[in-house]
Amino acid sequence: MTTDVNNQPNTDEQSFADLLDGYMYEMPERGQILEGIILEAKRDQIILDVGLKRDAVVTRKDLERLSEDMINDLTPGKEVQTLVLQPYDGEGELIVSINKALELEDWGRAESLLETDEVTEGTVIDTNKGGLLVRFGRLTGFVPNSHIESVPPAASHGRLREIKEGLIGEKLQLKVIQVETKRNRLILSERAARRMARSERLQEIEAGQILMGRVVNLTDFGAFVDIGGVDGMIHISNIDHRHVNHPSDVLAVGDEVEVRVDSVDIERERIALNRKAILPDPWDTFMINHTVGSLMEGVVTNVVDFGVFVAAPGGAQGLVHTSRMASLGASTPRDMFREGDDVLVRIVGIDAEQQHIELSVDDVSLEEQEAWMYGKRESEREEIHYADAIPDASDLDDPEEIDDEVDADDGDGDTE
Repeated sequence: MTTDVNNQPNTDEQSFADLLDGYMYEMPERGQILEGIILEAKRDQIILDVGLKRDAVVTRKDLERLSEDMINDLTPGKEVQTLVLQPYDGEGELIVSINKALELEDWGRAESLLETDEVTEGTVIDTNKGGLLVRFGRLTGFVPNSHIESVPPAASHGRLREIKEGLIGEKLQLKVIQVETKRNRLILSERAARRMARSERLQEIEAGQILMGRVVNLTDFGAFVDIGGVDGMIHISNIDHRHVNHPSDVLAVGDEVEVRVDSVDIERERIALNRKAILPDPWDTFMINHTVGSLMEGVVTNVVDFGVFVAAPGGAQGLVHTSRMASLGASTPRDMFREGDDVLVRIVGIDAEQQHIELSVDDVSLEEQEAWMYGKRESEREEIHYADAIPDASDLDDPEEIDDEVDADDGDGDTE
């Protein structure tokens, strides 16, 4: 360095040092995160001070990806985080993205969920051949077909498409199973999330608990009931006190039922439920309302070679042995009875200890049978008459005439 006679720095060398200092700063790199302060905010562009010699620019294209509320919040003086898209564009500007910086936060959240094995929630926004597209913050995640809980393993292409389209707009419980930020790949699983939920729910359930559930499926051997995220099964023998030929005779899909937990097998994910155990004991009801020698109107529940099982109104069942139906003149019980038939029988024996009821058809007199049959016919006529008294709206020119006709019929009978 040269100095003048007064030991002052040379002006030319000082100007060169200032100029050199203007170019000697850390160059931003693509993908780098920069904190910035908004200097100027417009609808098509935002200028930020990012602590460098050159201001940064957020373009209109990036702003269009932001919500209206977020754009309105971008005002001068506000601090924001940005991601460098281009250190310099064709005009020498530093181009940054607010949206990409926010996406990076979502990638970080996805990686955290993958590490912690936690369950998250995502909304289905679309489908493709391979699965579902779901919204995950600002990212679009993918749920493969094999990881959709409601898709059966052997579903046809048409059924698969129908199920997936029905899920659009629905919120699903999901687990992150793969994150590849560089490849823009985020894979999630509904099955894994449901499996975890079932496992956690199984840990909470104990034998002896009384729970409310919803019937989700019926099979020949029992009913499956959802008891809060996990399914248990009521065996057909534990559905009702009376004999049940098929679960659909008593239950329907969608029914709300109260059940008792009989056992829980966590390893096999199996729960045995019991509906019969918490129903009122039909034997107690029977003993209160019936005595030996009294008549009983019941329903045939089972026809066997040696007789007919008949259920009392409360559910207790008795047997009419073939030896006590000789007056019918039938060679076998099946020649005369069918399951579901209404019958009038007499109680001829009660074994309270064994809870056994002995019934008889032969001990019902002809007069008693005729009186009972007459009463049933009259009851049926009343039901038919009542149904016929209500006009069908499809037979009227104006549906409002229904009220007029019913009102007229309720009067003094002077209708025309």
